Amino acid sequence: MNIFDIITINVLQSAIRLATPIILAALGAALCNKAGVLNLGIDGFITMSAFVAIVSTYLIRNFTAIGMMHPVLATFLGVLITALFGGLLGLIYAFLKDRFNVDLVVLSIATNMLALEITVYIMRAVFHQSGTWSDSSIVQLPSIELPLISSIPVLGDLLSGYNIIVYLSWIFAVLLIVLMKKTKWGRYITAVGENRDAAVSVGISVTKVRYFALILSGVLSGLAGAFLSVGHLTLFTRDMSAGRGWLGNAAALFGFNNPGGAFAAGLFFGFADALALRLQNVTKIPSYIIQVMPYVLTIVILSIVSYKALRDRRKRKAA
Repeated sequence: MNIFDIITINVLQSAIRLATPIILAALGAALCNKAGVLNLGIDGFITMSAFVAIVSTYLIRNFTAIGMMHPVLATFLGVLITALFGGLLGLIYAFLKDRFNVDLVVLSIATNMLALEITVYIMRAVFHQSGTWSDSSIVQLPSIELPLISSIPVLGDLLSGYNIIVYLSWIFAVLLIVLMKKTKWGRYITAVGENRDAAVSVGISVTKVRYFALILSGVLSGLAGAFLSVGHLTLFTRDMSAGRGWLGNAAALFGFNNPGGAFAAGLFFGFADALALRLQNVTKIPSYIIQVMPYVLTIVILSIVSYKALRDRRKRKAA
């Protein structure tokens, strides 16, 4: 057995799909970190958004004329509603921080706990299911074949044939790279995150910057949740985020809070997940060792990032 027996096109395609919610979470976390607002509630955002996506799709599909006319349209509308819902969560975070100076770490812990329990409660109370809920009327987001690219050997297989949320994650990564590197607003975000008082002294609105960062991180988290419940599967299950929000925060740190770095780190984590799944099928390595690999890699990466940050801090002090 050689490496090409393990790392196949199917593994790489799976890696891209598995990486999508992590990339979206990482982009949102990186933006918030750049703006100086630590959003650790992304995992809870994703869980609640996954639930909102499948419920809104179900309601549109079964109780409106639009949904009954076209099931795919119902799914797209469900995704749109979920993105808006995520943005609303970010808005609430920004409002509480701005108006009441709420500790976002404490709020994030409460959000993550609430998301886990309230989704299960509603699932039991409304749909009379305890672990997993789905409905046959819900249609998965369709795959999109990219013109021209899909006909290119190997590259077409690798880059074409995913749903719209996968491509949106790539588009948002590019847009955020351009925003942070090429625009005045990007410089404002960096300035607020590095030195709030200095930013205020030159007339930058810290409030607007933080509102922007938290709302957009909510939208990205909403798309991540929608991908899990109606993009990748057509069901909701308890704790559906499965720590992807935390992996997104880790990926943001690994990418030094730069959109490009966060995107690459998210891809890396997705590849680690896909590789672990592949190794379970083609090797005799105990499954519990393989399953823990992505988390071990996360710890190693965060240790490296922390060491580098500490070293840079010591160098600045010495200078």
